[in-house]
Amino acid sequence: MFKTSPYSEKKILAAVRNDGTAGWELFFSHYDPLIQSITGWQKWNFSEHEQQDVRQNIYVQLQTALPTFRQQCSLAWFVKKIAIRQCINEIRRQVRWRTVMTPAMQKTSDGDWNEMEFANPNTPDPYQEIVKKESRQILRAALLHLNKTCRDSIDMFYLQHLLYQEISEQLGISVNTVGSRLAKCLDKLHKTLRHNPSFERTEP
Repeated sequence: MFKTSPYSEKKILAAVRNDGTAGWELFFSHYDPLIQSITGWQKWNFSEHEQQDVRQNIYVQLQTALPTFRQQCSLAWFVKKIAIRQCINEIRRQVRWRTVMTPAMQKTSDGDWNEMEFANPNTPDPYQEIVKKESRQILRAALLHLNKTCRDSIDMFYLQHLLYQEISEQLGISVNTVGSRLAKCLDKLHKTLRHNPSFERTEP
């Protein structure tokens, strides 16, 4: 079981609030084992890449929420609640995605069975497809406003699908730094996108 002392919590909180990047690296090095444990729970059935993707969402939420943490519960419990909530959000996202295209088995003219995909009644209409296209254009423009370090980090993780260890080796930085860097870059991207109506969202 993950444990932390009141003194270590105070020290970590002080570091996060006063020491910037170094403080966040201390925080992630201390609590990443707890976060990895939760995203790795068997009941989620996440792949390794899905686990890392969810962890990035957790890191972004923590960087938003932690500065206002009032210590009404232990820091470990606070981290655990956010981690579980983001895992549940990912499950909901996957369920919504699966309702768009429903796989089915169909027999071909030569007697073979092929798995086909048919759009169900929830398939997006042409208007929604246009909105999606515009959203992708807005996203690309927002990415261009990020610095090269952020663009490269996001590209390696989300487009090249590299694991933390692979990114760490390519960039010559620690695995913990990969996580904290991605979290900060995503936070910058989210802040830019929130100014556009196409990316308006409610907080989980």
